[in-house]
Amino acid sequence: MRPYSGRNFRSACGGIRRKYGQSVFTGVFGIQYSAGCGCAEGSAPFVMADAPESIVRKNCCDRRGCYYFDAIQYSSVIAQQPGFFPEGGGQNVARRDGLGTVLLALIEATGRMPQHYFQAVGSGTGGIGVFEAGERIRQDGRFGDYSMRLHLAQNAPFTPLVDAWHQRTPRLIPLDESLQKAQLREIRARVLSNRQPLYNIVGGVYDVLRHSNGFMYAVSNAEAERAGAMFLELEGCDLDPAAEVTLASLLQAVKMGLILPDEIVLVNLTGGGYHRLKQERVLYPQHPETIVPGSCRSVASSTLRKITEKNFSEHILACLDCT
Repeated sequence: MRPYSGRNFRSACGGIRRKYGQSVFTGVFGIQYSAGCGCAEGSAPFVMADAPESIVRKNCCDRRGCYYFDAIQYSSVIAQQPGFFPEGGGQNVARRDGLGTVLLALIEATGRMPQHYFQAVGSGTGGIGVFEAGERIRQDGRFGDYSMRLHLAQNAPFTPLVDAWHQRTPRLIPLDESLQKAQLREIRARVLSNRQPLYNIVGGVYDVLRHSNGFMYAVSNAEAERAGAMFLELEGCDLDPAAEVTLASLLQAVKMGLILPDEIVLVNLTGGGYHRLKQERVLYPQHPETIVPGSCRSVASSTLRKITEKNFSEHILACLDCT
């Protein structure tokens, strides 16, 4: 039950190249693929589409007009071009199993299934993947015969999953696009801004919350910042905004009396250490090679040809124009 090693991940990269050629990724998974496969011999060339702040670590999206969801849409446009293959998102079983290895690492260390799992979510794929891994462990029986309770969080005011779950409706609540974008401009954790999460599909967020008797939390920017400051003081490491949302949801659960003192809790803090890294290392930002208009529906065919016909030596980072 050991998490995937770099060697095994690189072997998978070669398989992707042999079977699919060029692939398309968005967001965090694109970063993980780049780290695991970018320097591997025989790795697959790929396009990564993301909002500019995620690529160059700048807040240029504050100028409005571009969102993580736009990057997802744009990657879909590229994936339709000849020779490309979409990575699959949350419906990719390998991605979900990879996300579930955080649970395997905990069980390897403690020998027991945790009673609770906390994570901030955008699409919900991480929570789904960990739940699926937990159910396989439960069926095995050696590390616990109970299901984990999922505790999933979003950054208020953009909380489509929270709103739907609190009403116990199996479908997302329709929301005006202009209102959604207004909410997205207010949140700090931009990676949680998926406007089409995996909620009402079979085995999606609604199902795993129902089967695990789960909870969802709306976390304000102020709550997240306080949680991050507390973690920095106690642990000496800064957290990224999504991880701050996760920690703040844990604090909410404790105040509500949902966690017993003798229970094992797995808190998935998905990133951090950026400020410390800037202090300790010289950083060389990776700037996008191609910048395209914010609306994928208006992408010129010449732009697509420029990207899809390029002879990749490593990879392309494509981002959305936020001017």
